[in-house]
Amino acid sequence: MKSSKALKFESKIRNSLAVDLIFSFLPIAVLITIKLLTVNFENFFARSDWSYISMLLYGQTLIKLFTGIIKNMNTKDSSLMILLVSCILSFGLIPSILFLVLIEIGKVNLAIIILQFIWLIISVVIYLLFGGLGLILSEKSKITTEDFIDEK
Repeated sequence: MKSSKALKFESKIRNSLAVDLIFSFLPIAVLITIKLLTVNFENFFARSDWSYISMLLYGQTLIKLFTGIIKNMNTKDSSLMILLVSCILSFGLIPSILFLVLIEIGKVNLAIIILQFIWLIISVVIYLLFGGLGLILSEKSKITTEDFIDEK
């Protein structure tokens, strides 16, 4: 059973992540409203806005992770964190930028549109996992197994 302090901490992390996600998707809500008012859904899914959101979430993930790493510096081996950041950059942020560029220069096809949405979904999952980890690292001075696993 988790303590009241642990539950409050988890709630704080969840709320912080939810707020970031709400503001990340706010431009899409505006776009949907405009499309509904103009009754023009042409090219709705073939827009680069989806890649912008993905890039924003990968950037937020990196910022939270860097903040947590810096606040939790110690003598432990940091090669795992460096690998994690490298993977987020290489397999997350850079492909999102490439999708954005392809759409902006008019190289739009169904495969690009589908991959853009897959990357958007992946960016949300990565943000929830590693953005949350970054928040945990930045809020706690000492990280224990109980912060991640309920040992019961």
